Amino acid sequence: MKVKPVVTRAGRREQAAQTRVRILDAAYRLLLAGGYEATTIQMVAEAAGVAVQTVYFVFGTKARLLSEVENRVVLGDAPSEQWRERPWVTKMQQETDPRKLLAVFVEVDTDIKSRISPFVSALGPAFPSDPTSVAARDRGRDEFFGFVVGRLDAIGALRDGMTPQRAMDIIRVVNTTEAYSDLTTRRGWTVADWKEWLTNLLSGQLLRVPNDPPDAEVLTSTARPS
Repeated sequence: MKVKPVVTRAGRREQAAQTRVRILDAAYRLLLAGGYEATTIQMVAEAAGVAVQTVYFVFGTKARLLSEVENRVVLGDAPSEQWRERPWVTKMQQETDPRKLLAVFVEVDTDIKSRISPFVSALGPAFPSDPTSVAARDRGRDEFFGFVVGRLDAIGALRDGMTPQRAMDIIRVVNTTEAYSDLTTRRGWTVADWKEWLTNLLSGQLLRVPNDPPDAEVLTSTARPS
């Protein structure tokens, strides 16, 4: 007689997590290809290899499913709030060359925008723009941008008079998904063009010129009596 394998609680959690990922991946592909209105829960279920009831059980509504897909698009394979677990975070934490630090930031951020931009375009007006969704998006962006600015400030790389808040404002206004999308899809820029331009722009705007003397405050604090 064939013995049915025992499924542990941990095993069930793992199966549920795998099912969730399959649904999210299937929904992402369908939304990217056909948009929100044309993508049905039935289509998502068939593409994921699960029952329609399973999709509703896991996500509840189509709008909630869209929200979860958007959250996953940022990193590509995990919820956006897990960004601090990525290897590039450690790389940025250890980097002491400000120009190289900004280059890593631009590389990572461009990779994120390369996923978000076509997704936003595919959804069009269906892309969530309610105050709650926008606020959540802004918080995630500011947490990431703030991490980079904090590192630059910590290694004394910000130019004289450049506060972390001003640095954040500059990055927010020039480094947008809209600008990336416009330049790379309508103005003929390559992704490499965008990376080079943004790295040069942020370096020029934020970083201390290598030969600049330190702030007067630093000079005062480090001076020694003759």
